[in-house]
Amino acid sequence: MLYVALIMLILLTLIGIVAMQVAGQQERMASNYQATNMAFQNAEGAAREQESGLKSDVLAQLLPPTNVPPTDCTTAHDAASWSSASPYVRRLDLCFSWGGMDYPSDEAERTDQIYQVTAFAKDRAVFSSSESVVDTVFIP
Repeated sequence: MLYVALIMLILLTLIGIVAMQVAGQQERMASNYQATNMAFQNAEGAAREQESGLKSDVLAQLLPPTNVPPTDCTTAHDAASWSSASPYVRRLDLCFSWGGMDYPSDEAERTDQIYQVTAFAKDRAVFSSSESVVDTVFIP
């Protein structure tokens, strides 16, 4: 009878250890999901904030600032030298051939401005575990 009780205690101990390991693994997975989601939300917020500024500038008939010259359509964004201090902004409408897109081919007749806004963010400022980049095309 004593042997049966000891074997039952050992089995219950093993089941308890496995349950604790599963719970710990699930906690780490939830933490990683939260960090990923926070990084994405921070990047999305930075992109939307930049888009709001672009819209305000366009409505005020100001030429919004961009990170590259408006006529530079061939230089790609260098992600290795990313500066997370401000989103990357490029004006795209000056790089398109408008003839086949139901847009006026004469630049003076076009009123739409199209911008590429790319924002980078981390989940936390210190000891971050996740990073995210959001790239949008914005028409004010």
